[in-house]
Amino acid sequence: MGALEKSVRKLAGALDALEEKLEDRLSDLSAKGETIEQAKIRARTAKTQASAAAEDLSDAIRELKTLLTPEKGA
Repeated sequence: MGALEKSVRKLAGALDALEEKLEDRLSDLSAKGETIEQAKIRARTAKTQASAAAEDLSDAIRELKTLLTPEKGA
């Protein structure tokens, strides 16, 4: 497995950890009196942004592989 694939896997793990932390934070915020709905919206927004960043990274890796892989028959 190449370094780029390892980086993508690490990013996926980080996203999972982020989601878990966000869920924990929701519980904490509930106890502190912030409305759950506002916290859920923030968590969904953060998750969406993190997912978009992961997709962008994946696309960039795919493009790099295409650029770095010699064409067959060339």
